[in-house]
Amino acid sequence: MEVIRVLGTSSPSANNLTTLFTVGEDKGAVISMLNICNRDVYDATIRIAVYRTESPASADYLEYGMIVYGNCSAQRLKGVTLAQGDVVGIWASSEHISFNLFGSLFDQTFEYA
Repeated sequence: MEVIRVLGTSSPSANNLTTLFTVGEDKGAVISMLNICNRDVYDATIRIAVYRTESPASADYLEYGMIVYGNCSAQRLKGVTLAQGDVVGIWASSEHISFNLFGSLFDQTFEYA
């Protein structure tokens, strides 16, 4: 069964890789949008990674050093499909950044050919 919901929200401390969302056991997810909001007048940079290990490898980053201008928002990750165990990790250079992840969570089934 598919459930449309907020998958995760966070306003992480500056310069800390933080888990925003982890796909649970026997689940999958489709991200409809990741909204990033800079609540400060000063520009900040962000990083976004999708990974399965304890920490992301260089190739796991979807955004790295992206500027979010002061008092502005940006949207990312539209249509990304995630499987059981996938982690969405976030990082920001400022504690004034909010991340909101929206999408659908569904039961994961396997088909064998």
